[in-house]
This record gives sequence, C-alpha cells and structure tokens, in this order.
Amino acid sequence: MKTIIFALALIVLASSTQADVIATIKKIDQSPFGRTLFDTIWLELQTGDPLDRLLSTLTDLEDRYVAEQKEDDAKNQEYQGACTVDISAFDKDLAESNRKKIELEARLEGQLYPQRSILEGLVAQKTAEVKGYQKDLDELDAERAEEHEDFEEKVLEHQEATAIIAEARRLFADNIEHESFIQKGKVTKQPHKFTKDVANMIQKHFTTSAKKTAKFQHRKGYSKLFKAFATIASKVEQLADAGAVQKIIDLADELLAKIADSLSLLRFAEDKRVEAYKKSRNFIVISLNVAGTALANAISDLASLNDIIAQVEASLDTTEQRIENVSADRHDRFTQCEEAVQDYQDARSARTSDRDVVSQTIGLVNKELRTLREQLAMRQQAGEEI
Repeated sequence: MKTIIFALALIVLASSTQADVIATIKKIDQSPFGRTLFDTIWLELQTGDPLDRLLSTLTDLEDRYVAEQKEDDAKNQEYQGACTVDISAFDKDLAESNRKKIELEARLEGQLYPQRSILEGLVAQKTAEVKGYQKDLDELDAERAEEHEDFEEKVLEHQEATAIIAEARRLFADNIEHESFIQKGKVTKQPHKFTKDVANMIQKHFTTSAKKTAKFQHRKGYSKLFKAFATIASKVEQLADAGAVQKIIDLADELLAKIADSLSLLRFAEDKRVEAYKKSRNFIVISLNVAGTALANAISDLASLNDIIAQVEASLDTTEQRIENVSADRHDRFTQCEEAVQDYQDARSARTSDRDVVSQTIGLVNKELRTLREQLAMRQQAGEEI
C-alpha cells in the first residue's frame, strides 16, 4: 500500500514538474529575445549537430551579461557619485546664497531703511527750521527797513520844519531891527518897521510851508502851526510891535530847541532799535547757520546712506538672481541624475530579464531537452505558436 502511495506521489510530482517546465518554456517563448533563442535552438536541433557549441555560446552570453551588468553598475555608481557631488555643491551654494540674502534683507530692513527714515525726517525738520529762520530773518530785515524808512521820513520832517522855522525867524529878526554905522565907529540900533511887502513875504513863506507840511506822514501838527504863523504875518499892525515880534522870535527859538530835542530822542530811539535789530539778527543768523550746517550734514549723510542702500539692494538683486540660476541648474542636474537612474534601472531590468532567459534556457537544454524539443516541435506544427 505504501509502495502504491509513493508511486502515485512520484507520478504527481513528475506531472507537476513537467507542467512547470512547460510553463517556463511558454514564458520564455513570449519574449522576443527568448523566442529568438528558441528559434536558434530549434535550428541546431534540426541539423543534428552536438549542442555543446550552443551551450558554450549561451554560457558565454550569460557571462557577458554578468560582466556588462558589473560594468554598468560601476559606471552608474560613478555617475551617481558625481551627481551627489554636484547636487551637494549646488545645495551648498544655495545655502550660502540664502544666508547672504537673509543677511542683506536683515541689514536693509533692520538697519539701513530705519536709518534712512530717521535721516529723511531730520532733513525735513532742518529744512523747515532753515525756512523758518530765513522767514524770520526776512521779516526782521523788512521790519528794520520799514522802521528805517519811517525814521528817515521823521528826520526829514524835523529837518524841513527846522529849516522853515529857522527861515521864518531870520525874516522876523532881520526886519525887527538893523544896525546903523555912524562916524567914529560908533554903532547905534534903530527900529525898523515891518513893511507890507515884508509881511506878505513872511505870510507867503508860512502859507507855502503849511501846504508842504500838510503832506507830512508823522508831524501833521506843523501845518496848523504854520497856518497860524501865516495868519499872524497877515496882520501888519501887530508886526509893528517890536515886543510882539520878539515873542514870535522867542517862540521860534523854543520850537527849534524842541525840534532839536525831538530829533535827538528820535536818533537815540533809532540807535536802540538798530542795536536790538543787530542782536536779534545776529541770533537768527547764528541759528540759521547752525540749522543750515545740520541740514547740509543730514543731506550729505542721507546721500551717502542712499549710496550704501543702492549697493546693498544691488547685491541683494544679484544674490536673488544667483539663487534663481543655481536652483534652475540644480533642478536640471537633479533631473539628469534621476533620468540616469531610471535608464540604469530599465537597462538592468532588461539585462536581468535576458540573463534569466539565457540561464533558464541553459537549464532546459541541460536538463529538459526532450521536453523542450517536443514543445518547439509542437510550436512549429501549430504555426509558430506553442
């Protein structure tokens, strides 16, 4: 019983092994390379020649596949090593460029741009100060010019009034008395009466002077005074009184003295105004010069800073362009390396497949030649299909 079971097991095992061999043959025959090998083997079998040469050829082919694969492995390892070096160099370059970019951006945003804002604010401030001081100076000069013009007008009015009164006094004095020289060098004074012509001349003098002084901007009272003198001069009978005329002369002297005092006070006040003006102007000029110097320095510092900013921005642009270029080069190199890996893997798979076909074919020739012969014959009978 055991013998029967063992025999049946051997039959089943043999059937299973036979089926596996046939499946292997069909699988090999499905590939173009395997089909070509089977065609070659079939031709060799038809000639009746020994298969030693064929086996030797197949063995050499298998060995060549192994050798080629080793060589391809070495080349791939070398190429991928170069890829690693190149990618590493690109990564190092990118890391350095990105570090530099961060430093440049930090310098711009954290230092240079804030400094520029400060200097721009300082320039605006000092510009406003310079304009303000210049405006103050212009207003002060204009005020001084106006004051001086006013002063000159007042001086001129005083001088004209002085000249008018002095001339009137002379006319009164010349016609109130005259000196007569007689023999032996003795001098006697004789009264001299005002004539109507002299009175008219004095009246005309004061009338003209009243009209002239009516145009005064400051001392308008002179016009009324001279009108009063003109009225007095029109009354000849009053001018005949030497005492009355003397009072007029004394009044003229008093007026001349007051005008002289007023002019002195006027000049004193003008001197004080000039002194105050010079002090104020000197203070404004000093402030203007200080602000102007600060403005010039701020403008110079801002220009220098803008030059530095332009250089840093240009360096940043260059760095960003380098990052873009290196990134593109890295991408291209990485793609090349990946494609090379894929080509290597595809070639290795194809070579492995062909080598496996050769190895399996050698095994079939050595161990399953009868089955192989039968399957190839059946393929031929079936019209090239096993």
